[in-house]
Amino acid sequence: MKYNKSGLVVLLVSTGFSLVWFVGLIVFAPSMEIAQLEGTAGRPTGLQGAKQVDISEVQNPWVFSELMVERGVQVYQVYCASCHGPKGLGDGVAGATLNPPPRNLIEGGWKYGGTSLSLYKTLAQGIEGSSMVSFSYLPK
Repeated sequence: MKYNKSGLVVLLVSTGFSLVWFVGLIVFAPSMEIAQLEGTAGRPTGLQGAKQVDISEVQNPWVFSELMVERGVQVYQVYCASCHGPKGLGDGVAGATLNPPPRNLIEGGWKYGGTSLSLYKTLAQGIEGSSMVSFSYLPK
């Protein structure tokens, strides 16, 4: 019986490469001290280092205010732009793989209405049957 040894060779080489890579990460990757993390607790990933906008006193986050706009810009850049694009045109890099594709936020025509409250509810609940997930986990 004749065996194809090339598959075994590929497996052994890729396993060896992975092992060397992980050891390299452990040895050469910069470490982080706990002191470097102070002050970042409770901040969403991606917003670390950004000027924190305190919206804890905001009663109705769907009501327009300069404070909410400032916070919205930060949150959009971290959580929304990858799908909806940097300008909201639905042309984000991650959005190219979604079916249905992310909507163009500039054109309007909202599924559940375009009022501030309905848009807030869409963000909090997501849209069933689409790639628009709930963002209710975001800190207020």
